[in-house]
Amino acid sequence: MPIILASLVFYLTQDEPKVYNSKARVYTGIATGSNIELENTKIDFRATNTAYDNLLNLIKARTTIEIVGLKLFTQHMVLDSADIKIISREKYQRLMESVPEEVKDLVVKGDVEKTFENFVKLKESNHTNYIYQLINLDHPDYSIEKINGRVGLRRISNSDFVDIEFESEDPGICQNTLLILCEVFVELNADIKVNQSDAVVKYFQGQLGKSTISLRGAEDELLQFNQSNNIINYYEQTKHIAAEKEEFEIKYLEVFRQHNAAKAVLDILESKLKTHELKRVSSERVMGLRKELSSLSFDVSMLTLGIEADSTIQNKKAKEAALKMKRIAEIEQQMVENIDTIYVTDYDNKSLASTSVLADWLQNTIGYEGTKAQLKVMDEKRKEFEKLYQEFSPLGATMKRLERKIDIAEREYLSLLHSLGLAKLRQQNVELKSNIKLTEVPFFPISPKPSKRMLLVIVAGMVGFVLVAATILVLELLDGNINTATRAADKIELKVSSIFPVISDKNNKIDYEYLQNKAVNAISRNIILNQYKKEKESEPVINMLFSTQENEGKTFICKHLIAKLCELDYRTLHVTYDDEDLGLMGECYHKILYGVSDQLYKISNVQDFDVDKSIEDFSSFDFIILEIPSIIKNPFPVKLASTMDYMFLVTRANRAWGEADKNALNLFKEATTGPEPTIILNGVKVLEMETVVGELPKKRSLIRSWIKKMVQFRFFNKKSVA
Repeated sequence: MPIILASLVFYLTQDEPKVYNSKARVYTGIATGSNIELENTKIDFRATNTAYDNLLNLIKARTTIEIVGLKLFTQHMVLDSADIKIISREKYQRLMESVPEEVKDLVVKGDVEKTFENFVKLKESNHTNYIYQLINLDHPDYSIEKINGRVGLRRISNSDFVDIEFESEDPGICQNTLLILCEVFVELNADIKVNQSDAVVKYFQGQLGKSTISLRGAEDELLQFNQSNNIINYYEQTKHIAAEKEEFEIKYLEVFRQHNAAKAVLDILESKLKTHELKRVSSERVMGLRKELSSLSFDVSMLTLGIEADSTIQNKKAKEAALKMKRIAEIEQQMVENIDTIYVTDYDNKSLASTSVLADWLQNTIGYEGTKAQLKVMDEKRKEFEKLYQEFSPLGATMKRLERKIDIAEREYLSLLHSLGLAKLRQQNVELKSNIKLTEVPFFPISPKPSKRMLLVIVAGMVGFVLVAATILVLELLDGNINTATRAADKIELKVSSIFPVISDKNNKIDYEYLQNKAVNAISRNIILNQYKKEKESEPVINMLFSTQENEGKTFICKHLIAKLCELDYRTLHVTYDDEDLGLMGECYHKILYGVSDQLYKISNVQDFDVDKSIEDFSSFDFIILEIPSIIKNPFPVKLASTMDYMFLVTRANRAWGEADKNALNLFKEATTGPEPTIILNGVKVLEMETVVGELPKKRSLIRSWIKKMVQFRFFNKKSVA
């Protein structure tokens, strides 16, 4: 089988075409290339391996190979004649013969790009056109399946370099296919990476524009709020109002205290004045001045207690307040003069003591009227403060809400601005990394690859050998037959005394007569040796041969065994149920034939088989060979078994030892009290005889002899001492 398979492969590969190989090497820069992200300098090996897997899958992707095949076809079609640097003459001629005219009409001589576009349109028009079938079927140069099967990819260790190999029967097609493949996949890789980063940048740009509009809207809303409520700086204004209110309250308490003190003092002074004095101080002239003084004091308080922030208004009010203070001083002087005139006119010695009281009354009256006016003004101002607080209190909440809205919009704007910056940085980084360099340009191969023909022949021979060996091994494992002496001892659980080979006339190289003689010698030797172990040497040695099944070869073995014993001049008695003539003559052989019946159970000694009393003295025989039928289907002499010297179980090697055999043997052993039976294994394979006779006497060639020694690890085995 190995020779047949090897010869068949040798014959089939005799016209094997030559294959040319070319290689390109590209620098990817995935692991150690330039990186704009200076902070992120750590190498992620998992991400790097994923990036390389993506790149290698892109190279062998269907889209990539489809473009390569179509561009290669376009390159060949625009040629006016064959160019060995692009395509050989034979292939070009076959291509021109196979391309239909409708496809040739699409060729634009000298314009590869236009021709390629025309071919793409034709391919996409339907799935039955020539271009579509050329790319998707099994053309050896342009189909996706064939190109993909010839592309080899390999990353060089852990470096940034990737080797791309391609092989073809045409060296020009080999080089140009690889050139086109490198060009196409570099362009596709750059498009994928750049499109991904562009989409991210455009997204953040759009979101940033929306965020800018939202931020400006919030700021404009706050501006309109400030303008409508006359707010310059809300927090400074409220702080100023609070400080003014606090200062106002302090002044109010002081004026209120002065007013109450002046009123109390005035009440005491008026209680000390006499009635006519009270009438005089309450005269029309004095009361008029007093009212005017109160009015002027109120006006001055209104002018001086204002909270106007405008400096022009403050200066104007200060001038008005100065004029009114001057008028107040004049009124105070007039009141002093009027009081003095009253006291001078009404002067007498008794009223001298009241002069000081009137002076105090006048002074306190002026102070009282002043504080009264101030309190009136301050009450008005207090109402203004309350109104101002009512206006500014809700404005604060609205201001907080608007400022919070601006803050959120501003944070969103800054976050998107930061993300946009990172996206642009990533975009630049991707553009740098997607810039794959072709460091080794595909070369034009001038010599074909070494042929694998001899390797294929050797592999075919080895496969043939393995198939045969595996078949033999499987058959051996599945074979449930006894086959060997070792298996017989394991399955039957008895010792094997002898084996007998199967005799075949088909193989003339083996000396079966020699093997048969050796097997018979082994059986007879055991029987003869057993003779010397018998206590009563004057009595014959009785040997029983039995089997569990029929046709086990008991009679065949008895024939050769008795012939051998007769050859050695031993007188042998053969007691059998088989009427077959063994062809043995002479005084050394005698045969007793008995019938198979239930009477066998009653037989207790060998003499019972001699119904005709043909033998006078059984002790005259050296050996008695008793052959009984199969114990599964026939009765057997139970009592006689105890008188046997030796018992032999004959069984064929080419059958399985079944449960029925096992049960029958156990029953036989339990029913009899004779010696332990031993096995005579009949019909073993010739090779098994080597366990008895050593190396088989067989004609072998020198090669077979050497192979046998090699398999058996007998390299230094010799046939003789010399």
